[in-house]
Amino acid sequence: MFERVDFEGNTLVWDYQIKSVNDFKGYYHWHQCGEILYVHEGQGIVVLNNHTYPIRKGMLFFFQPYQLHHVYAEVHSDTPYERNIFYVEPIVMDRYLEAFPYRRAFFSRLWKGRNQQQVFDLSSSMDQVDWIYKSYHQSRSRIGGEWEESVLFLLQLLNVLDQQNDVEQERQPYLVESRQLRHAEKMMHWIEEHYIDEIRLDHMANDIHLSKSYASRIFQQETGSSITDYVTARRLKQAYLLLETTTISVEEVGRRAGFPNGSYFIQLFRKSAGTTPLQYRQHFERSSRH
Repeated sequence: MFERVDFEGNTLVWDYQIKSVNDFKGYYHWHQCGEILYVHEGQGIVVLNNHTYPIRKGMLFFFQPYQLHHVYAEVHSDTPYERNIFYVEPIVMDRYLEAFPYRRAFFSRLWKGRNQQQVFDLSSSMDQVDWIYKSYHQSRSRIGGEWEESVLFLLQLLNVLDQQNDVEQERQPYLVESRQLRHAEKMMHWIEEHYIDEIRLDHMANDIHLSKSYASRIFQQETGSSITDYVTARRLKQAYLLLETTTISVEEVGRRAGFPNGSYFIQLFRKSAGTTPLQYRQHFERSSRH
């Protein structure tokens, strides 16, 4: 669920030309930093902000810090999933961008703006984007210049995204207002309003006018995961937030996140974080002091 990215003194954490040729089901997770996913080849689904988006060649996704997301790629022998991923600490990068106020403002909207466009179709600019990625990959290991190369890379990429943002605002193909919500998106919005309570599939299905069996099946088809997995991930994300921002008891954290059974909550949390809720809070508090 929560995956902390260790920068180890680097400006960016970089994964270049990752290729999957076997099953890639993915899972719901989030990071303490920003994640940028650029698809070179593949097909599938990304779940972000309670909406689904297609994976295809040339798509770029910006996941904000602590933002729940899920990537499901349909991988076959003749359709591999190839992508570039990098992680960035927005607060650190923000300082590096002080000399570039316009690009800095655009980057700020990307990583902390609400209802900000985070999905970009760069298929018409792939030659340019591929060159930007390749150039940075070749130059990032220069001794003493890693941060400078990283800033140059991000400035070039932001320039492409900003240009594409203007085009997207004219065409608006990915704004949810321009299309009817998918069934899974309706269910995710319903869950957002009810995840603290007991989730009953028949209640949800009735509210969005679907049968129980169809609701379960269509959610799996449209997101690549089950309703149960999504609900659990959403509740755990709330639990992490409460542990980091409040001093209420672990039992109360569980209740407010939708886990009325304390022992079950601790069991699920340990499976997700590799530690108990109390140990996680203590570790977070120690880290925050440094």
